[in-house]
Amino acid sequence: MSLQHHLQTPISQFQSLQSNHKFITNFTSYSCLKPRWESSISQIQPPKLPAPNTPVWRRATSRRAKNHRNLPSSDQIDVAFRETEIHEYCKVGRPKEAARALQILEESGAVPNVITYTVLIRSYCKDQNVDKALQLFYRMKVDPNVVTYSILLKGLCDSGKLDKALEMFDRMKVAPDVVTYNTLLKGLFNSGKMDKALEVLHQMKVVPNEVTYNTLLKGLRDSGKLDKALEVFNRMEVAPNVVIYNTLLKGLFDAGKLDKALDVLDQMKVAPNEVTYNTLLKGLCYSGKLDKALEVFVRMKVAPNVVTYSTLLKGLCDSGKLDEALEMFDQMKVAPNVVTYNTLMTGLFNSGKLDKAIEMFDQMKVAPNVVTYNTLMMGLCDSGKIEQGRELLDEMKDKGLKPDIVTYTSLVTGHAREGNLDEAIDLLEGFKNLGITPDMIIFNSIMSGLCKTRQTDRAIDFLGYMVSKGWKPDEESYGILIKGIATEGLAKDARMLLKKLDARGLVRRAWAKRLLQGSP
Repeated sequence: MSLQHHLQTPISQFQSLQSNHKFITNFTSYSCLKPRWESSISQIQPPKLPAPNTPVWRRATSRRAKNHRNLPSSDQIDVAFRETEIHEYCKVGRPKEAARALQILEESGAVPNVITYTVLIRSYCKDQNVDKALQLFYRMKVDPNVVTYSILLKGLCDSGKLDKALEMFDRMKVAPDVVTYNTLLKGLFNSGKMDKALEVLHQMKVVPNEVTYNTLLKGLRDSGKLDKALEVFNRMEVAPNVVIYNTLLKGLFDAGKLDKALDVLDQMKVAPNEVTYNTLLKGLCYSGKLDKALEVFVRMKVAPNVVTYSTLLKGLCDSGKLDEALEMFDQMKVAPNVVTYNTLMTGLFNSGKLDKAIEMFDQMKVAPNVVTYNTLMMGLCDSGKIEQGRELLDEMKDKGLKPDIVTYTSLVTGHAREGNLDEAIDLLEGFKNLGITPDMIIFNSIMSGLCKTRQTDRAIDFLGYMVSKGWKPDEESYGILIKGIATEGLAKDARMLLKKLDARGLVRRAWAKRLLQGSP
């Protein structure tokens, strides 16, 4: 086959692509939860053509001049080349270079097609530069289509510019399709604009699909309107898919409605997937029904993944069945991830098996994260091994991990518990340089550590330090202090202090009464 034929065929296909609007509208329906156009837009690329003024290009155009007058002109080839260049730059996440290629194309007098503009708008949005996307949208030399609008609306919603998204939606020059509605609904629900989302939903001029219902159910679920979500689920006009079932089941389990969740599960008309089983197992474990969870695990009709194992391991550790957890860990059929290790290490620390937890840390086959170090540091500090905790802090920094407030809380509390109040306060003073703001949890942890080691006098001194730094003690602060005083055999003084706090309105009367009765 001649080179001319190779050149002619892609150009004719490309020109057909420019004029065939049906091609682009095919991307406006969902194949599953993710819109088909969103997963396919990156595939909308003009064919690769030889660059102008290269040997291949010169040979092709020379033959065309001699033998094939109907082949595309060099101008046509250059336009196709530029549009290909734009698509390729966008594909690799380089919108700036794509914009320069577009500028060259426009300055040449050519008019890019709607697909080229849309691809660059999408690239800007993915680059979190929705302002650039808007600028390009408003200077387009061709009319935008529904895909263009849907992509731009998603960019506006993702960047929190809901007002602009609603304004653009109202001014659309083409009819919105179900993808457009789903995009806007998701943005409104994620921003907590429930009433506006329901208003848009009621005004839909197209038939809602599975994604519409899943977006609605998730929004209702996350806003605590689970009864409304169930009502919508029972009146759906399309058959629910597994994603919709998983969304509803998660809401029911999280709300503690175990029986209702199991009823929905029994009525499922589609096969459950890994997410379904993991949601069920988590709900059962959190409800204290570990035996039922293990029974479901054995009867799973899909292969368990690492989330499945991590969920069950947490359930076993929380139930004190550490030996069974370690046995399951050794028999895992998938590679454990950092969450799996963190779960087991927490269980080991809580069971007082510090050495075993450190051994597991040393044998980890994945890179530890901040949670891993925090777990290990908490165990060390709780065991009085403060110096090892400080060494762990240095190791974190050497590995490029940034300690967080949990990291320092463990160290501060550990120092306070060991009676090293000066060191604890020095760490607190250094928080400002680290960009960490201490909270009442840290302060109360320090006071609790002091009182538990019968250092109530130091706890009182620390309370004075808190006040001098502008922190206002809360009821828990006073409760810790009063219990500490009472524990040291000064119950009468504790009651007197509590009454004074009550009289000054620093604590609630009902709370003070419960504390006086010994039931805080």
